[in-house]
Amino acid sequence: MKNIVFLFFFFICSCQTNNVIVSSKPVHITRKIISFKENKEVSILIADNNDIIEVFKENTSNNCKKIKLGKSYSLKIIPVSDLIQHGIESPNEYILNDSTIIKYNHYYTLEKKQNICIIK
Repeated sequence: MKNIVFLFFFFICSCQTNNVIVSSKPVHITRKIISFKENKEVSILIADNNDIIEVFKENTSNNCKKIKLGKSYSLKIIPVSDLIQHGIESPNEYILNDSTIIKYNHYYTLEKKQNICIIK
């Protein structure tokens, strides 16, 4: 009987998973923006290394951050693609709308809502 109880506790202990702490603290990155996509809710900045930065639009202001394609910008972001969701990796595809799917290297979201204006 002692052996069965010991095996039972051993089995329970071996099935526990390690706790993984994932931080969603904002960090600064510098990326060269080469392309831009948007819908009514978000703007997507596409970097030269195929990273995407999601920027939620601010509805209360008409001010916008001016972005010139081909130029590097320092942005305060939250890494989204590095977050673990139920231990399963999700595909590296961002679905903007029914007809636009963007494949990415890393997926980030800007810390604050902001309107983006592309200048030439």
